[in-house]
Amino acid sequence: MYKTFTVLVFFSLLMTSCAAFAPSPTSTLTQTATLVPTETPTPTSTLTPLPPTETPDIVAAMLPSGIPDKEWNGIPIMPGAINGEGDDKGYTFTIHATSEEIQQYYQTELTKQGANLFATGEGNEKGTVLLIFMMGTDVVSISIIPHDDLMLVLIVK
Repeated sequence: MYKTFTVLVFFSLLMTSCAAFAPSPTSTLTQTATLVPTETPTPTSTLTPLPPTETPDIVAAMLPSGIPDKEWNGIPIMPGAINGEGDDKGYTFTIHATSEEIQQYYQTELTKQGANLFATGEGNEKGTVLLIFMMGTDVVSISIIPHDDLMLVLIVK
């Protein structure tokens, strides 16, 4: 038994002595890759002009096709009207007349009915006129718009 005890002690001493010679851990520098952000190119657009298209003729879309009335909501329709049509919001007619003739007609006729000319305005296109009348508590606007050889008149009350 003494022999086993001696072997164990010897073996223990050997193990501890070997542990003394074991290298102690040290920090080791390792190279790591670092990604540097790069700027992502922004797509650029080039403005490609669209091919020319026809401008819709808004005035032509408003041209009436019916037989003109003598009056609309108490407002006379100018004699000589060619076509006309309307609803509860407005009335449109066409006529062969100058802008000045139409303006004079409505200033005279609506003044007879007690209306006051509140404002007038002229558009960029020659002959385009807007008349605004006050009839009591109502506002009546009359737009005069040239179209080809006709005048389009739009009455809104």
